[in-house]
Amino acid sequence: MWLATMLARPFAARVAHRPLRWRAPWLAWQMLSWVALTLLAPPFWTIGALLLINPSSDQPFFWAVAMAIVPVANGVAIVATNQRHHRAPFLRRTAVALHAFGVATAVGGALFVLLLWQSHAIAGLVGPLAASADGTRRAPLALWVAGLAAAFGVASSAHASIVHAWLAFED
Repeated sequence: MWLATMLARPFAARVAHRPLRWRAPWLAWQMLSWVALTLLAPPFWTIGALLLINPSSDQPFFWAVAMAIVPVANGVAIVATNQRHHRAPFLRRTAVALHAFGVATAVGGALFVLLLWQSHAIAGLVGPLAASADGTRRAPLALWVAGLAAAFGVASSAHASIVHAWLAFED
């Protein structure tokens, strides 16, 4: 019966998408998504595992805050995605994932650059990457900082955007 009615409709009506809806109960799914995004983020569990193996570090503030950037960036992305969905509902999960990815990558990368700058870790962490064997710099230090920030932002949010689109929204 439903197949006959669906096939009787014009093609455009058959492929038209209804807006996505938040899963109910809303807060529980949002919190589950945020916790899952945080725990599954490669920078979060990699740094955490390394600190569990050897907690003595030359820069304990840097590593602790680098781990804290992941839930903050993903939380900001979740709130921004929900606000965007409230104003103009998403029609597809890919749109949700792309929006969340863009926000989380930008926020995570910006916070990582601020952390590198504030903790004076640029010379210690990024300097050896930019130096060549003869002591000269292959590329400006700013390019290496931007590359590390982009890698950190992508690594902490690529999976997160997809997981959030599937956990927090339903058709």
